[in-house]
Amino acid sequence: MGLFDFFKKKKDTKEDWIEIYSPLNGRVIDLSEVPDEAFAGKMIGDGCGIEPTAGSVHSPVVGEIDIFETNHAVSFETEDGLEMIVHFGIDTVKLNGEGFTRVAEPGSEVKPGDELVKYDLEYIRENAKSIRTPVIINNMDEVEELKVVASGDVKVGELLMKVKIKK
Repeated sequence: MGLFDFFKKKKDTKEDWIEIYSPLNGRVIDLSEVPDEAFAGKMIGDGCGIEPTAGSVHSPVVGEIDIFETNHAVSFETEDGLEMIVHFGIDTVKLNGEGFTRVAEPGSEVKPGDELVKYDLEYIRENAKSIRTPVIINNMDEVEELKVVASGDVKVGELLMKVKIKK
């Protein structure tokens, strides 16, 4: 193996990370702190939670979105094949859309920071089990490594997680 082959091989092993930005303003929490066994037990996927402050849900990635009929959750698919969901609060589907206002349309192509759904934090806090919001990678079988890089308070658009897809 010549010197050129060594550098070529080195370049091919470069780590390619997908950056996931905060979809909310709030405080980063561990998934185990989300009061729902399916999320806390990582049955739906892995990631982190956010204890939100007032505002809106924004896109954490470049991708195509689907917004649940009740506007309480948004799913994303990136061109790299990463599938994820931002599920605002716990048992918020039971609110039947009350407290949420859709801004974007399902099927839209979005980029980090695009506003998707506005929420009335006080209404939801009073009428749902919890406002703690899981930010989850759904297709963990495609993920080689996931790192939650943020801690403490985050703002929309700040780096939250990094994900490495299996080759």
